[in-house]
Amino acid sequence: MLEPGEFQPYVGFTEEDVKKLCAEHHLSFEEAKRWYDGYSFDAVGSVYNPYSVMKAVVLKKFRSYWRMSSAADALEDYIAADYDGLFQAVLELLGGFETPVDTDGFNNDVQSIRNRDDMLTLLIHLGYLAYDGDAGTVRIPNEEIRIEFSKSVREVKSSEACPGFL
Repeated sequence: MLEPGEFQPYVGFTEEDVKKLCAEHHLSFEEAKRWYDGYSFDAVGSVYNPYSVMKAVVLKKFRSYWRMSSAADALEDYIAADYDGLFQAVLELLGGFETPVDTDGFNNDVQSIRNRDDMLTLLIHLGYLAYDGDAGTVRIPNEEIRIEFSKSVREVKSSEACPGFL
């Protein structure tokens, strides 16, 4: 989400929620933070993906649970489309860098993606990227998402969409 406004506390688990869950279930909060933190909003601070946190709590294992979601299936297609150099931007993001994004032109419609900024904005909405509105940049938020981007980059088959990669 770009601007959750008054809904900031309800976008996901807060850091206090995750600390409490980790304590109750004898899990490392530091590992939970490394795997699932990375999103933040001014009013609440860190926000965690509740689905992944709960899977880790139930299974007692920190790992990526995004591959088990429908959004993960589309990531490869988005990367392979290589809108205005999106593939190179993803490689830079995987390297730990932030990349600029202009979110203003996005129509909130996956059928009318016109350029790299639209695609990056869509990835923000899907939770794949953390957005810094002050800096106008995106980054990969945590280990879980970094793994999903890495898998998707490896699975992109089109050498035409990503010249020089394969």
